[in-house]
Amino acid sequence: MGGVGEPDWGPEQRGAPLPTLRWEQIRRHNLPGDKWLVIERRVYDISRWAQRHPGGSRLIGHHGAEDATDAFHAFHQDLSFVRKFLQPLLIGELAPEEPSQDGPQNTQLIEDFRALRQAVEDMKLFEAKPTFFGLLLGHILAMEVLAWLMIYMLGPGWVPSTLAALILAVSQAQSWCLQHDLGHTSIFRNSRWNHLAQQFVMGQLKGFSAHWWNFRHFQHHAKPNIFHKDPDVTVAPVFLLGESSVEYGKKKRRYLPYNHQHLYFFLIGPPLLTLVNFEVENLAYMLVCMQWMDLLWAASFYARFLLSYIPFYGIPGALLLFVAVRVLESHWFVWITQMNHIPREIGHEKHRDWASSQLAATCNVEPSLFIDWFSGHLNFQIEHHLFPTMPRHNYRRVAPLVKALCAKHGLSYEVKPFLTALVDIIRSLKKSGNVWLEAYLHQ
Repeated sequence: MGGVGEPDWGPEQRGAPLPTLRWEQIRRHNLPGDKWLVIERRVYDISRWAQRHPGGSRLIGHHGAEDATDAFHAFHQDLSFVRKFLQPLLIGELAPEEPSQDGPQNTQLIEDFRALRQAVEDMKLFEAKPTFFGLLLGHILAMEVLAWLMIYMLGPGWVPSTLAALILAVSQAQSWCLQHDLGHTSIFRNSRWNHLAQQFVMGQLKGFSAHWWNFRHFQHHAKPNIFHKDPDVTVAPVFLLGESSVEYGKKKRRYLPYNHQHLYFFLIGPPLLTLVNFEVENLAYMLVCMQWMDLLWAASFYARFLLSYIPFYGIPGALLLFVAVRVLESHWFVWITQMNHIPREIGHEKHRDWASSQLAATCNVEPSLFIDWFSGHLNFQIEHHLFPTMPRHNYRRVAPLVKALCAKHGLSYEVKPFLTALVDIIRSLKKSGNVWLEAYLHQ
């Protein structure tokens, strides 16, 4: 199980001391098919096992040759269960004189964040309220029924059809939020129940693959706003974000008029993300990865939708209603999910500690009962990224503790008004476009 150029020590032998390793040795093992990582000062060879990792090989591979301790705690609820899978991969431990993290990192911040996490666990903030999530599912189903009843009782005229499309779009948006909670295993104690419920919500209520979503979304959480690791910001050559603006400018790349990307964003960003990009990417993933159960769940959504509305509209009208709902839903998705990220730092891997990397890529939006509901509590993006398995109804309680940690270490804890956060997306796109133009024209 050893990596390229290293001895194969195999699993820890009973009673035998573990080989000690230095960061200099570990750094060599961050290649495709040759990955080591460190968790709690123990070194694991994940080269062959990565393909079987439930979160995907890319997710765990993004932490190659790094200390993944905080990521390990952030993504897993039942650590004792997960450690059973780690044991056969154990090949050594860090030498006593080696630091727990590689490179210049804030050791005190890491210690304080881990103390905060322990305090949060003691406060039982990782425990979900079943009633809260039950009501969320109930109001989603109620909106689906209400939209159908509106057409059934009032007929397929323009006014009822418009109202039905708006209601269905809100239902779809709230379904995104609920499946997001389930994907992070933040509702049920048993991970399997979370995954089964997510397949129902994502498949039957939305027509997408739960596995596809988790594949891309967990990468976003592991390495937010990092090119080639976070799919959400790896959007060049359509849009240029952060450091890619300078790179494209210096290399004289001009596939689109990037100095006007803040304008064409309105044409191809919010309207088309879920209708075109997600639909194609989702279908390709299910077919290539042979996720046949997800494909059946998605087919059940389309069957239900078409059978519900074809009697009123015919096939062309039902498809037009579907497109209208997807476009409306897509606007919600883009604005709500990107208002916390695009205006923040975007670039290449910096190998920061967990807390620093999450804080550099996120900001919050001022809370209110409406904004909390409308955004699925993603206005608490900082808390969500630091503690991805925490039920969202506890973000308000943990927020003051996170803010205090940031104040102690001089870290940015940015909270914006809702409209300012939306406008900042456009400002950031315009700024990146101007940076590209300046670099492009510079001789």
